[in-house]
Amino acid sequence: MKKIIYILLLALLSLSVFTSCSSTAQETKPAPKKEVTKTVSKSDAEYERATKDLKGETVSRDTYEKDKKVILAKIDELNVIMKSKNYKAWVSYIEPNSINYWSQKKNLSQASKQLPVKGVQLKTLEDYFNYMFIGSRMGRKIDEIRYISSTSIKAVQVREDDVVIFYNFKKVNDDWLVEIPKL
Repeated sequence: MKKIIYILLLALLSLSVFTSCSSTAQETKPAPKKEVTKTVSKSDAEYERATKDLKGETVSRDTYEKDKKVILAKIDELNVIMKSKNYKAWVSYIEPNSINYWSQKKNLSQASKQLPVKGVQLKTLEDYFNYMFIGSRMGRKIDEIRYISSTSIKAVQVREDDVVIFYNFKKVNDDWLVEIPKL
């Protein structure tokens, strides 16, 4: 008899569970719209700074990324060259007009006057490399590149609101070479 009572109670309990689980149609409301704020990423801002001075020219994002990678790799290579004071390797990174200009005695003589160590006379391009180029660029960290034109770039270090130019590059025969500024 107890078994029958348990079975009846179990049946009644099951019946009440099934009848209480009826579904009701609910109206679905769309989720409230979230405001989308456009944020400029660090790389977007850097690209904008890099290309803002182009006059009548454009440089694509892909070209910028490729050029930046090439320029930074060349600077890394130049750092190794400067550490070892390898003049012959260094010359292969310099664009021809700069080599011609800085091989002239009058230009080297003028540059000698600007050296922090008085009495040193620059007589050759190799002297320029050893006394001016290495001293002003060795160990510098380059943060960004900035286009002057599609074939001319300056490599800079950004310090708060100040920008220091450490390298100028010029595209010669599809290769980025260092352009040493004239006096």
